[in-house]
Amino acid sequence: MMKRNYLLTLIPACLALTGFGTEIEDDYHECTSWIVMPELTGGKSMMIHKNRDSSSDRLQLYKSVEPGKNSWISISNLNSKLAYAGLNDKGLAVAMNSGDPTEFYSDKAGFYTPTICRSALENCASADAAVEHIRQLIKARNYQHKKSGSMWFIGDGKKAYIIEHDAVHFAAHEVKANFAIRANAWHYPEMIIYSKRTPAQLTNHHRREFAVRQALFADGTKYAEPVTVEKISFASRINEFPEDPKCYPLCGKRTNSGTTLVIDCEYPAELSTMVAAFGPPRHTVYLPVPFLCSEFPAELTSGKFCDAVFARFKANRELLPQDKLAEFERTLNRRHDAAVEKARTILKKGGSKAEAGKILTEAFLQNWEDVRKLSEGK
Repeated sequence: MMKRNYLLTLIPACLALTGFGTEIEDDYHECTSWIVMPELTGGKSMMIHKNRDSSSDRLQLYKSVEPGKNSWISISNLNSKLAYAGLNDKGLAVAMNSGDPTEFYSDKAGFYTPTICRSALENCASADAAVEHIRQLIKARNYQHKKSGSMWFIGDGKKAYIIEHDAVHFAAHEVKANFAIRANAWHYPEMIIYSKRTPAQLTNHHRREFAVRQALFADGTKYAEPVTVEKISFASRINEFPEDPKCYPLCGKRTNSGTTLVIDCEYPAELSTMVAAFGPPRHTVYLPVPFLCSEFPAELTSGKFCDAVFARFKANRELLPQDKLAEFERTLNRRHDAAVEKARTILKKGGSKAEAGKILTEAFLQNWEDVRKLSEGK
């Protein structure tokens, strides 16, 4: 397999921001998303992660099953039936971020991004198809997003893309590096020319990107070992930059959830998984939710579990010390990974999706029981 040049140009820290203040505060965002290609995960999976910055504090696990449409799962706002970072039954993952402020915006007509995300998941079976689906919506002016543009992170286990656009301009490129990341700032030259961000605001966003590189790669520059779900979870919980106090972290006061979409390269429709933090990641557990899971606890689908997470968040109380939380999650991930490999063996021997789904559901319910007991202090 040909190796890719996986690291982008490193961005300097925000120490240069001394003297800037209000203009950064006016541009407060924490959303940060990234794509890790199979060359960096050990070859079995592609991973797309999203930290979501939102005031919504009532979240649910939602699985959409509509006749004639692809089924999909996502963390959704309670009762909204919309997607912010989702995975469908073809193994297609789609996540979105806000982009740069621009004069080419639409705030009066068209679909909001969660509706577009749902539409792509429901109607597309590949990354190529999802890019074209979103392209046509923008071309038809069927998009609105207040006074800024957007970004999309799309993958199917074979190809991945990042889209940057506003209400008029659209740029999509296949991810050729092994790793690609965005905070809320466009990177493509075709789109940067339409940005209204100041240098100080732009550097603030790049600081979050650099923090993720530091967490995933040795010194932020060297690939030392496979990128894992645990490493991604750690990066998603960064809540301060002591050396750069003017910069906004990934998991500060406005991050309401985290989602890692793990697309299995061999069996994307059967073995892909959404690893979900139903609430601010520092105050809850990342729970692996296999797409083929056939039984979801009411606490997750009703928002009850999320309510308890936000109660801890508002009280500034962590579920566990961060090192203990990571250790707990390793146990969950080992159980899930073992079930995935058992299900893989079944599929290779000609077994059915139902058989594989049963194995994955059993592991999920065991993990959920451990999470439930921890959350309830038992």
